[in-house]
Amino acid sequence: MMRMMRKHTFYRGVVLGVVVAGVWSVSACRDHGSSEAVPGGGGPTIPSGGGAVKSPEEGGDLRALLEAALATEEKEIVLPPGRYRVSSVDRAHLVLRGVRDRVIIADGVEMICTETTRALTIENCHNVTLRGLTIDYDPLPFTQARILEISPDKSTLRVAVLPGYPPLTPVTGSVEIFDPATNHLRGRLTYFNTRCEPGADGLTARLTKSNVRPELAAEQLGDIVVIKTPNAPGGEIPHAIMATDCSGLVMENVTLFASPMFGFLENGCDESKYIGCVVGRRSPESEGIVRGHPRLRSLNADAFHSKNARRGPAYERCTAQFMGDDAIAINGDFHFVARGEGRVWRVLAKTRMTMRAGEDAQIFTYDGRRLEDRRIVSVTPDGEVTGDERALIERQAMNEHLRRNGLSTAWRVELDQEVSVPPGTLICSANRIGNGFSIRNCQVGFNRSRGILVKAGHGVIADNLIEGSVMTGILISPEYWWLEAGLSDELVISGNRIEGGRGMGIAVMAEGGNHVLAQAGTFRNIRVTGNTIKGGASPGLLLTSIRGLSEEGNVVRPDPGMELFPWQIGPWGREGVQPVMRVNVE
Repeated sequence: MMRMMRKHTFYRGVVLGVVVAGVWSVSACRDHGSSEAVPGGGGPTIPSGGGAVKSPEEGGDLRALLEAALATEEKEIVLPPGRYRVSSVDRAHLVLRGVRDRVIIADGVEMICTETTRALTIENCHNVTLRGLTIDYDPLPFTQARILEISPDKSTLRVAVLPGYPPLTPVTGSVEIFDPATNHLRGRLTYFNTRCEPGADGLTARLTKSNVRPELAAEQLGDIVVIKTPNAPGGEIPHAIMATDCSGLVMENVTLFASPMFGFLENGCDESKYIGCVVGRRSPESEGIVRGHPRLRSLNADAFHSKNARRGPAYERCTAQFMGDDAIAINGDFHFVARGEGRVWRVLAKTRMTMRAGEDAQIFTYDGRRLEDRRIVSVTPDGEVTGDERALIERQAMNEHLRRNGLSTAWRVELDQEVSVPPGTLICSANRIGNGFSIRNCQVGFNRSRGILVKAGHGVIADNLIEGSVMTGILISPEYWWLEAGLSDELVISGNRIEGGRGMGIAVMAEGGNHVLAQAGTFRNIRVTGNTIKGGASPGLLLTSIRGLSEEGNVVRPDPGMELFPWQIGPWGREGVQPVMRVNVE
């Protein structure tokens, strides 16, 4: 290790242009994708409206250091500690591609991304460990502004940017409201599709809501709004760290203070581990910038998100707080059955087809029945999506972007046995939903959505602390709205504490496409034991659609004054609500 440290110390201050097989090739010119190290700890005051942090150069190029080290045969790479400003190339700040059997130690290394685009892309890497890296953004991918005026009907807000934050931009996006006295979310609403119309200097703006609910609006004069502010002249791709088609990836003690969308996103990976990773708000003392109010948001969306994993990830001792959406999410992709008769079905893929020949298919019918799994014999393209199929999609209770853009390719899926289902039935690969995952000893919450959201099975959710989530603390549920799969079996939910939430504590729930409650057997062999739920709405514990439920030792004490949003539970569950509810359970 010391030999590698001396080697990389030699590289500090040297401008390198290295071409590495399977890794990004970069220019040696500082004006074209270079990075400059900045001493940690200090920094000037930034005037109202934000701006780049101007600090003395220390020399060194983080991208070149990493590429030079990867060009060697050393299995362990030690990057020199320091704060590095890194510019993006091809919309990403760093890339690992095709790397195998390496340990990258970045203890004390802080990467400041200078555009609101991808921090780190990891593609087709195997048995790679990244340890200790801290990632932040300047300019930030969001801004904070104080409410100066609220229209009488509460449909519009006039706001002014706080000192030290980026100017407002003419975007349409989600807006969260924070109480500056507590630095926590005010009320339970996020205002989606809010139109921002900034003034000439970007320091004031008019925000117009699209989902006006005056009776639920809780914002007050002086509250602080947080809204996304893109700043990527070369174009933006989402998420801070994105891993695709990797196996044996380990993220250890990696910290994210900001992201343009998700924090850690993996897609099509196998047996990833996240150990001691942190998503949280940065303290004013640690960034050395004087702002008009401390940061209220960490990331713009989910903290940890796993999609289509062959074997699910392990999250151990991780923290995820104050992000703009879910804390931990594990799922696969459902695809939409346009015609399901006999052995050969016509299926519309969600974005891209993720089912493969030889895999097992989970089938969840439009009217809420789970069929026995079928083996997939073949998957082949099947022409264009027809007008009648488009009309069918338009009638679904589904995310608008998915309805209009996400179901654009048709496929011929052959099964090993004949079976008939109604149009609108969902199908997914049972081998690509994250089965075998674990979430242990994590601390999450203070976010606008769910704490832990899982659609996988053969896994464990144990000994976690979930605090202050606006929606459900732990939710096990397929989601027709997002076409997120699948159906959970052999699942243990044990020893978790859910406190101070504003929705349900734990819910195992499934609905068909027409909001009918799914039948027993949609979930199989679910164990819910020794959990404590304090606060939140009734039902604090909701268990539905299960065959083989084991439930004991749970303490459930919801807040009697808290009510669920109507859309959090179907019409089947709104009458006679109790702290603990079991429906369609065998």
